[in-house]
This record gives sequence, structure tokens and C-alpha cells, in this order.
Amino acid sequence: MHRRQIATGLLLLSIQGSAVLTACGGSNGGGGPGTPNNPAPGPSITRFDATDDAVFVGDHTRLTAVFSGESAEIDGLGPVVSGAAVETPVLSASRTFTLTVHAAGRTAQATVTVAARYRNRIRQLADAAVARNDHVAMGLLDGSALVMGGNTSESINVPDTNTSSRFDPAAEAFTRGPDLAFSVSTDTGFTTPLPLRTGFMLAGGGINAGVGLQTPGTLLSQTFDPAGQSFTRAGDLQVRHLGTGNGTLLSDGRVLLTGGGLPGIDETELYDPASRIWTKGSPMGTARRLHTATLLHDGRVLIAGGFVCCVVEGQTASETSSASAELYDPVTGNFTPTGSMEVARALHQATLLPDGRVLVSGGFGTDPSSPGAPGPEQAEVYDPATGTFAAAGDLQIGRSLHSAILLTDGRVLVVGGVAQLGDRAAVAQTELYDPATDTWNPGPTLQPAWLGATATLLGTGKVLVFGGENGSGFPEPSTLLFE
Repeated sequence: MHRRQIATGLLLLSIQGSAVLTACGGSNGGGGPGTPNNPAPGPSITRFDATDDAVFVGDHTRLTAVFSGESAEIDGLGPVVSGAAVETPVLSASRTFTLTVHAAGRTAQATVTVAARYRNRIRQLADAAVARNDHVAMGLLDGSALVMGGNTSESINVPDTNTSSRFDPAAEAFTRGPDLAFSVSTDTGFTTPLPLRTGFMLAGGGINAGVGLQTPGTLLSQTFDPAGQSFTRAGDLQVRHLGTGNGTLLSDGRVLLTGGGLPGIDETELYDPASRIWTKGSPMGTARRLHTATLLHDGRVLIAGGFVCCVVEGQTASETSSASAELYDPVTGNFTPTGSMEVARALHQATLLPDGRVLVSGGFGTDPSSPGAPGPEQAEVYDPATGTFAAAGDLQIGRSLHSAILLTDGRVLVVGGVAQLGDRAAVAQTELYDPATDTWNPGPTLQPAWLGATATLLGTGKVLVFGGENGSGFPEPSTLLFE
């Protein structure tokens, strides 16, 4: 479809060094010199349009501007020539482009919007050269992704490795990535991936990471520098989170890591990227593990759910899932209670929505004191303005250990996970949550669907689903794209 934006000019006249809006609308054409009795004509825009008014996420289109003036540029694209089409970058989301034309000390502007939409399909790519399971994956600022560590096809008998593979979204293929400072893995290891303002942090190593380093793998940490494309060991953790804690990047650039252990602990710590040192923080109100930690728009952090200890029955004690939640305030460094979830859960996901609320999906566990109560298949949304949770519809298939990715159109994609703890096969059906309608809808089917596959948002707006473990326990090289 073809979209045309006819010019509207914002004519700016310099008066004693200040820019003042003097008129709206186009000016006469031309751009040559003028005289006091015959002033030079200002800028004018005849048309500004896109070849396509809508494209699929990850595609691009062309923009054409017809104008009169001394110079012109499109934001993000640079200078343009009247009548000459220019290609947009790959569009990961809908985007509005602004054309600015200059002449005789005045400026005219026009805009055109190109919508970017998902096909709502999963496309299988060629298998990666290296299969991985129990690995970690992180998206990079250049739009690519790194998958790291875990059990690989290169060293099938080793549960944790220090190798990585880089996924290039343009080539839709993997290449060898940089080696890590030490091995990492999830499930069989202790690794928690955490974002930084620049690059990311891997807190905790693989089960063999500490060999030769004089530090237990549980306490190791390393950072990835995108400028140097390298991993460097950072300060040692002060707390043994055992890979079952959770954390987030704070607004001031520090990283908060909370809880974990076995059974759950209330201890927390903070990483300072300037000093590269971890220091202990205030304890949480509740000791917990396998919970979520979500940075809110106001800078506070929502801690929700997880396993807590213990339910005592006779001579045995067991963990139970919790519905409790609390807020971390980075200004005071303290945790305070907030409203509880409607459903007790652990191994769930929490996704920050564009409007500042938090979607909580899936998980494991119900309240043993309330048989027949809603289970973790019921999603809910936390509103920071009221400090309360409210029901947000039901997943088509209840699941835990899944991924919940915020798409560039504001929806949330739920991928993978298991319907029951102990299952050897992942849930193949994906699901999509629309916050505008507060509804869930079936998404495309994962084929194949492997236990432990990672899902990573790419710079194109597409989602990379990679790797995992087959029914025999071996790593898989499967590579798929949601688009």
C-alpha cells in the first residue's frame, strides 16, 4: 500500500537569535537569493511518502520527498535530494519519519508513518553448527544475539562450556562467538544472566567453572563488553544464589540480585559497574527462590512469588510456592511489602508492559490450603499505581519454565516451558497476550519444541528460539524465528 503525506511547513524566522513559530503551511517554491523588496522564497514540500504504508517486522521500504529548498534531511537517514527515493533501515516496529527542509533561514517539516506488523508465524532456519542445552542467551545492542555455554555437541560429556555462538539476524545464521572468561550453564550450573547499560553480566558459573580459579563457580561473575567483543571476570559474588535467584538492571546502572539458594534465602547484593564490585544489600522481607524481579518505570523493583520454606508434615518439610510480593526502592535500599498475587506461583515469568504494568504468566504451584482455587494458568497484571494484582485471563496451556517476550507491537509472546514439572517435552503451542484487550490467543506452533530452548528478541523485532534438550537428554541445534 502507498502512503502519501502532503506537506505541512513549520516556518521559523530568526528574530534576535530566537526561533519563533511565525506561520503554518507551505511556502512558495524556490531557494535562490532574494532582496529586501523581493525576499528569497522559503522552503516548501510538495509530497513526502512511503512506497509501503505497512511492512512486516524485519523488512524495510523506501521514502520519497519532493520539495524546494536549500537542503533537507530525514531524521535517522541523513540528507536527501528532492525526488530521489531513499531506503529505510530494517523496521523492528512502526516508525514515524520526519522530513525537514531548510531555505532562507526558515524550516518546513512533514512526517510519514510506516507500520510494522508481525506475520504471527514461526519459520525454521538451518540448524546451528553447535547444538546447546542449559545455555544462556542475550540480545545485543547491534541487533544480534549471543548464545553461551551449557552442554554442547562439541563436548557432549561436559555439562558446562565457555564457548559462544553469535546469531546474525541479517544472514539468519550463527558464527563462532568470543570465548567466555569461564564456563556457564543453567539447571546443571549456577548462572543468572543480567543486563547492563553496556553489555551484560553473567552472575555465577557452570558446575566446573571454579576449577583452577581458586573460587567456587557459584561465586564467579563476568561481564561482556560489546566494544571489545570480549568477556572479563568481574568481582566475586558475596552470596551463593545457586542460579535460583533473580535480579535486574537498576535505573542508576547498578545491578540488583536477590534471593535464590536452596532453600530460599532473603539475602541480596548490588553490582557497581564502575568499581566492578558486588556488595551486600538489605534483606528481602521474604526468603525466596525462583521468583521474578522486574524494574518498574518509577525505578522501583517488583519481587513476586517464588518458592518459600517450609511446609512441615510430620517429619518432612517441603517448599511451597508463594503469592507474596514486595518492592525494592533503590533510593532507600529497602524492601517493603506490596499487594499479593491472586495465585501462588514459582518458575513463572514477569513482563513489563509498555504502560508500566507487569504481566505475570504461568508458573508452578497452588495454595494447598485452597483446593480448587485458580492455578498458575491464570495470568495477572500488577499495577504500580495501586500496588495490586488483577486477573488477566487464562493461558490456553498452563506452563512453567517458559519465556515471555515483549514484542515491539506491545503484545507478549509466551514460548516453550513445560505443562508439568518433570516433563521431558516442551509445550509446542505458543500464546500471545494483547494488553489492549486483556486477552490471550493461540500463536503459531513450535516445531520442533525442545525442553530448555531460549527465546531472545532481536534488533529486527523478530524472536530467536534456539537449542534445548531432546527426549534423550542431548543438546539440539534447532533454530527458529517468530516473525
